[in-house]
Amino acid sequence: MIRHWLLLLLIVPLIALADHDHGPQQAVQAHEIDRSLLDSSGIGYNGVLSINQAAGSFQQQSNARALAIGQTARATTNQQQNIEVRGVDRSLDASSEILGPAFTGGNGALGVNQSAGAATQQANAMNISLSAGPKGLADSELEQSVAFKQNSGSDRSAIGARRVVTDDQAFAGSNGVVQLNQSAGVGNRMANTLNIRVADRP
Repeated sequence: MIRHWLLLLLIVPLIALADHDHGPQQAVQAHEIDRSLLDSSGIGYNGVLSINQAAGSFQQQSNARALAIGQTARATTNQQQNIEVRGVDRSLDASSEILGPAFTGGNGALGVNQSAGAATQQANAMNISLSAGPKGLADSELEQSVAFKQNSGSDRSAIGARRVVTDDQAFAGSNGVVQLNQSAGVGNRMANTLNIRVADRP
């Protein structure tokens, strides 16, 4: 009889420990966050560097660069971003972060798109033409559209936490073109466009 009681006393604490361990694990899974992180990335870059980073769903990002040299040089880019989404959870938590000395001491053309959340559109465009006459062209075309279709009975009132961080060390000492789109949330649209035309007239 004594042996049975000892065995029971040994089993009960083990069961209690298993239940105690299971509770916090369920709590962690119930709370999720969409997070994009660039930490000390792209230090000392040279030339063309394009980065698209997204956390979440239904994200559209693009970096377009065009360089033309000639008698009638034409540098053009065309970017189209169209999306239709249904049932986006606006209560999600989202965070976009660029930390440390990211993209410092670089030279050239840098394009960074960073987003967290849902249904975000980001675009960078750079067009440079060097022509020997006045007929050169540097131009960009951009189209962005987001259409939301909510499911019946969806909750639109709750909005989650949003966090966007750019370290004060980031991008220091960089030369050339720097284009940055950074967002956290739902339904953001962002764009940077640079057009340069140089004509050498005799």
